[in-house]
Amino acid sequence: MDKKQQAIQAAIELFAKQGYEKTSIAQICEHAKVSKGLVFHHFKNKDELLREVFVRMAEIISQVGNAAYSLSKEASPKERLVNLIEHIFMSMTTKEQKLYYQFDYQVKCQPSMRIILQDLLEERYQLMMNSFESILCDIPQANSVVDSHMLIAEIDGIALNYLFSEHTYPLDDIKERFINKYLLLIGL
Repeated sequence: MDKKQQAIQAAIELFAKQGYEKTSIAQICEHAKVSKGLVFHHFKNKDELLREVFVRMAEIISQVGNAAYSLSKEASPKERLVNLIEHIFMSMTTKEQKLYYQFDYQVKCQPSMRIILQDLLEERYQLMMNSFESILCDIPQANSVVDSHMLIAEIDGIALNYLFSEHTYPLDDIKERFINKYLLLIGL
């Protein structure tokens, strides 16, 4: 990992744990073991670093979607939907992805961060909508737009509870019931 990537990774970790507002460039440099000069060589300011962190995090999360799309186009809409949901839930359980999801919630809860990242947040939300809509439009009983919004909202809620749970969380059981609920809802 090069020094720029070290700084981005350190920023992700610190922003996820401490929040954007409470994390200084000096802390990021110390955590990444890089100089302030190096950070400011790559990023004009902390806001630009935040945008780069979000882009990197979004790339990693989108790898989940790409893995879900590895299923053949000949697969039924039901198989594609279940596969996508299973990949999303599976991604929540890896240590690295968990950190990214925690950071994502930090972003959503801090107005100053949402302003800086508004265009990127909207772009990512649209990508998630497209992922679900492209499957749901092939299911006659589904309302692809409404059901896509519902899926995203419920997955966000489940992820929030899982990521910040202090105790054992029955994520696998919830995933199974969640999938069954949606298959029932859309008549599959």
